[in-house]
Amino acid sequence: MISSVVAQRYAQALYDEAEGMPAVAVDVRLLSDTLDGSAELDQCLKSPVVPRRKKSAVLQGLFAGRMQALTLRFLLMLVERGRESLLPTIASRFLALADKAQGAIEVRVRAHSALSEREQERLRGVLGERLNKTVRLDVVADPALMGGIVLEIGDTVYDGSVRHQLSLLRSRLHAQS
Repeated sequence: MISSVVAQRYAQALYDEAEGMPAVAVDVRLLSDTLDGSAELDQCLKSPVVPRRKKSAVLQGLFAGRMQALTLRFLLMLVERGRESLLPTIASRFLALADKAQGAIEVRVRAHSALSEREQERLRGVLGERLNKTVRLDVVADPALMGGIVLEIGDTVYDGSVRHQLSLLRSRLHAQS
C-alpha cells in the first residue's frame, strides 16, 4: 500500500515536470512495453543483489538516445534512491495521468482470439460513446476464454465471456431448484 502511494507521487512528479512534453509519455510507454516484454530486465531491476550502478548502466544502455533526457534522468534518479522496483507501477500511474488529461482511457480487452481491425474499431467506437472518452484498446488473445470478451476499464471488469455467462446461468438454475 505504501509503495502504491510512493509510486503515485513519483508518477505525479514526472507528469508535472513533463507538462508540455508529450514525448515523455511516449518514453514512459516505451519503458512500460520494455518492462512487460523482458522478464530479465524486471528481475535485474528488482534484485537486491544487482548493484545500483549496474542497474543504471543497463537503463542507460537500453534507453540513451531513445528517450528524452528528462525521462532518462528520472529513471536514473529512481535507481539512485532505490525505487527502481516501482518502475512498472510508476509507468502505469503516469500513463493514467496522461490519459486523464487528454480525455482518453485504456481498455484492456481479452478475447478467445485476436480481434480484427474492424472489430476493434467498432468496439472502440461503442466504448467511446458510452464512456465519453477517447478509447485506446489493449487487446489480448486468451484461448482459455470459450468465447465472448472481458473488458478491464480501470479497476472495473466487465465479463462477457461464455464461461462467465454459463456460470451465471448455473447459479440461477441452482437457486431455483
